[in-house]
Amino acid sequence: MSSLEGEDEQMSRSLNDIFQEGHTSLQNLDKRTDPTNSPEFQAEIRKCMKLFEDATRLVSAIGMFSSNERYEEIPTDHLKYLLLPYFLAQLTQKLCGGDRGEIVNAAEVYYTDFLKRCADYGLAEGVPQQLVKSTNGGGDAPGGEMAMLMRMAEGRNAKMQKFRQKKELQERIAELKVAMDREDINEDQQREFYVKTLKSCAMECEDDLASVAMEKQMLEFGSKMGGREEAKPPPRGPPLKPVIITRDAVQQAVYGRGYPSLPTMTVQDFYDQRVAEGIFPDPSKAPPEQKQKSLQNMTVEDDELEEIEKEKLQEADDVDYLARARRMDEFKDEVRRGDGNRHNRS
Repeated sequence: MSSLEGEDEQMSRSLNDIFQEGHTSLQNLDKRTDPTNSPEFQAEIRKCMKLFEDATRLVSAIGMFSSNERYEEIPTDHLKYLLLPYFLAQLTQKLCGGDRGEIVNAAEVYYTDFLKRCADYGLAEGVPQQLVKSTNGGGDAPGGEMAMLMRMAEGRNAKMQKFRQKKELQERIAELKVAMDREDINEDQQREFYVKTLKSCAMECEDDLASVAMEKQMLEFGSKMGGREEAKPPPRGPPLKPVIITRDAVQQAVYGRGYPSLPTMTVQDFYDQRVAEGIFPDPSKAPPEQKQKSLQNMTVEDDELEEIEKEKLQEADDVDYLARARRMDEFKDEVRRGDGNRHNRS
């Protein structure tokens, strides 16, 4: 196994560990009975978010997903990582304190990214196409009273169909969840569990985005009503910046235009950070004897190759090589060793 493959395997194991720790923390949050705004609860939320953010950066670093494939082409073990933006969106909405408008905007970025990704991979079944198109930058539907009535009727039918689909999905997910806890679960059951969970979350995302839009309107209305008499806001901490799945510097630039606050990392940025944290080995800190020996071997090999090449050219009476050799001899005869640019020398 090459060193690069070993690093990828180590990174993959680390990613799975980080994701599982974050998922366990997320499940524990649902079991807590203390108030959401308590310091202990908020600290656990931020800890869980940090784990999922690290997992997102790792997914980006190893280039796990491609935008030109369907979910059927994604390996079973990778499907669960598509849930990262949805988990981060839910956690972000639970944050208390700070700039609420910033929190809501960050949650909207996560939900939008998740739904668009699900649509790209063919996992947004049961989600109205109008909503999917709006997350991809589509315009509003045309107006008119008749068109509005038709949309209302379609929306009512879609809600009834969505309710039935969600119920069926949740029942099947509950059955598969029991199987997921067993050691003898097969890959087909794992895959079905992840796919149905993603489809269920994509359907929930419709309600989540509607809730975010409503809260944004309320915050905007409250800001207008507050006027100049609004109390001075408390000192702000570091800005809340969503972390979404990207693969390289090009994608980093693209997402930067769409979401100005997004901090994304290239593979080299991430690797350098992990080296600084002591997680990955630093190639520049190899044992001195090993580095010196390697350097000497490389120098000897280069010299030997150069001598062999010279002998081949001489034996073949290469015209260009012989001409260069004669010019070099003449140059050495005319220019003494040490001569050259002596400008500004005392």
